[in-house]
Amino acid sequence: METQKPQDHRLAELSGEPSAKPGCADCLSLVVARRSARSHGNYSGVSDRNVELRRHHVVAH
Repeated sequence: METQKPQDHRLAELSGEPSAKPGCADCLSLVVARRSARSHGNYSGVSDRNVELRRHHVVAH
């Protein structure tokens, strides 16, 4: 049996959770949805809202 050498894989660290841009209703909606998901213990939903908010920032801001 051959032994494989470990690969050097590194995970990128994200810089915390994205926040709402002042005056943007779409940002605020996503932040509220994230807060609701967290309060219900839905951490997958929290992650999903973070992804959506980051994408929104790229497109809208």
